[in-house]
Amino acid sequence: MSETTANYSKEIGNHTFELLLGYTTQRFRSDYSAISGSNFSDDRIQTIDAALVKNNPTMDVQEWSMISYLSRVNYSYKGKYLIGASIRRDGSSRFGSNNKWGNFPSVSLGWIVSDEAFMGKLKSVSLLKVRGSYGMIGNNNIGNYTHYNTVSGNTNAVFGSTVASGSAVTNLGNDDLGWEKTRQLDFGVDLGFFNNRITFTYDYYNKITSNMLYSLPVPEESGFSTLIGNVGKLKFWGHEFSINSHNIVGTFNWSTNFNISFSDNRVLALSDLSNQLVAYSGIVSTISRVGGRIGQFYGMAQDGIYVNQSDYDQSPKAVDSQVGTIKFHDVNDDKQITYGDDESGDKAEIGNPLPKFTFGLTNNFEYKNFDLTIVATGTYGNKIAAAVEQGMANLDGPFNVMKEVKDRWRSPDNPGAGLYGKTTSGTSRERDIFHSRFVYDGSNLTIKNITLGYTLPANLIKFVSRLRVYASVQQAFVFSKYKYGNPEVGVDFNGNSPGALLQGIDYSTYPVPRTFTFGLNINF
Repeated sequence: MSETTANYSKEIGNHTFELLLGYTTQRFRSDYSAISGSNFSDDRIQTIDAALVKNNPTMDVQEWSMISYLSRVNYSYKGKYLIGASIRRDGSSRFGSNNKWGNFPSVSLGWIVSDEAFMGKLKSVSLLKVRGSYGMIGNNNIGNYTHYNTVSGNTNAVFGSTVASGSAVTNLGNDDLGWEKTRQLDFGVDLGFFNNRITFTYDYYNKITSNMLYSLPVPEESGFSTLIGNVGKLKFWGHEFSINSHNIVGTFNWSTNFNISFSDNRVLALSDLSNQLVAYSGIVSTISRVGGRIGQFYGMAQDGIYVNQSDYDQSPKAVDSQVGTIKFHDVNDDKQITYGDDESGDKAEIGNPLPKFTFGLTNNFEYKNFDLTIVATGTYGNKIAAAVEQGMANLDGPFNVMKEVKDRWRSPDNPGAGLYGKTTSGTSRERDIFHSRFVYDGSNLTIKNITLGYTLPANLIKFVSRLRVYASVQQAFVFSKYKYGNPEVGVDFNGNSPGALLQGIDYSTYPVPRTFTFGLNINF
């Protein structure tokens, strides 16, 4: 990696100028090779040659590079009118020959209104700053070699009755693959009152991501199933508020920090092949439709149970429905229940995994040598897909299940609570089809940390300038209607961190532990 920058600054009266020019290069390369052996005759010779079984060697080479040209200009007048502008031009080896370069400009404006003479009459206002910015950034996190027609040597072909080894093209190249770009507009206000004893910050953002890097389906007649390309457009916007206050100042001190964020999104465009994108993690599916939100839970809506023969005869049903099985809503009103992902099926959006707002609250207390800190966070309006219930409510066999299942359908005279169907073999749609019974309210308030400390008076112990003892508890309390313990879930079917399309899924993640800590800080 190499960085070369030049800076220049100049003050002319009330005018201040700063200029930066730069050129950077980055290059990464990794080489990996491995070979293993087993069934050694004894432990005296431990080289691969002594192994009776030698496994095939594996090798891998990964490399990428990027070149960037950048410049930035900052200007201020009397320290209260602020202008900044920058531009960078980046070229990445990860993109096709027709689209390696991207230009990313930005501009920002600021006005410290409280420095104006007319603000002198407002003695209570110690700070008022208005600011805004607009700019573009790029994303090249697509992996290496995706724009090439890559070749694999581990390919066999049949010639007559003989199997011959050879090579084959395994990836469809794309010379037009280029930068994913995000344009963002920001506007903000900073306020301070009573010598900044109370400060308030507001931010509004609106960003649009276009030319997204995504694996597109292509007709398999081409010999391939996907192509990495630039498609789609997403819009994100939101409002963020924060308040800091010193509520009580003196022998007893109390300060508070509160922040809350409201956000939303829309899918503006997808590929030319489809106006919707369905993603899967085990039984859970999500949908992103043009005009709708990203990654909405997508499944069947439960309408109860086919309580008796009359209910069964008068209701839309699937080919495998029976009296006593789960009943789904007929979304397209065609008098039958089908499970397809397209408009001919009866799947619908059944929950939003993204919260309407998130918030955090921190209170700090001090009295003489004692200190107490309480930190709380939370979300409101998000849903959780409890995919763990695929096993915990499995009625299709001799399994341990949740206690709620005891209120299942048993007969027309004993239909239960209307949530769980009968246990007859082969009636397993209620666990094999993702539906609304899996979706729970994920709103929560969590007391993340409580810390109580005491600092001994200075010079009480020789050679010790400061000694503080403390006790803390992490994840002290969780207030939520979600019954599986951890409303902050987020793993896919394989236990990995999910992508943006698969949020709020619970496949029995390990609960966040409540941790008690006792400690001692000593300064000499």
